[in-house]
Amino acid sequence: MDNDKIDQLAKILVRKIDKEVFERKYAPVKTILKLVGAGAFLMAAMIMPGLPLALKPFMDEKRKEEYEVWKRFNIPYLKRTLLRLEKQKLVEIADEDSRQVVKITNQGKQKIIKMALDELTVEKPKIWDGKWRLVSFDLPETKAQQRKRFVEYLSVWGFYPLHKSVYLHAYPCFKQVEFLREYMNVGEYVRNFTVSKIENDKLFKDFFGV
Repeated sequence: MDNDKIDQLAKILVRKIDKEVFERKYAPVKTILKLVGAGAFLMAAMIMPGLPLALKPFMDEKRKEEYEVWKRFNIPYLKRTLLRLEKQKLVEIADEDSRQVVKITNQGKQKIIKMALDELTVEKPKIWDGKWRLVSFDLPETKAQQRKRFVEYLSVWGFYPLHKSVYLHAYPCFKQVEFLREYMNVGEYVRNFTVSKIENDKLFKDFFGV
């Protein structure tokens, strides 16, 4: 999965963080990792003892706003948490525009994807657009475990099983399915379809409440 999609995923997760949790001085480790993954600017000084924490005067406004996100946290706690994430190889120190900053690693990106799959939902829109979303998959026997997990996620997201390999949803959901199939590396076996009519759809309308 490319960096833009990881960044998009992390930003979705950040938006879903409960306001009360987000405003704590001692944020959960997951919250801090999500913020790093979403690209919130963080100077390496935060986790490198002895370096000043003052904002650089040459930061642009966007960077200053992102940096303000971190200032709400208890600094000693934030340092300990980031050092722990660095030891776990989930974040790293990297050079950016002649500055050392904290960045998400490839291992951290995989962690972000896993968190996203566990936390993402298919939301019901205020007005249904009248379209049905179908997800069809045909995974070989060598990927039986991936198939089982794939179906588990579809079930959690509220899909209706039309067939053992065809699942139905009434609401926009392909972004979630795309993340799932890329994470499990089964993209070539999964297809998405949008249809405007299904015969005898009363059962499905009742199921989704549309």
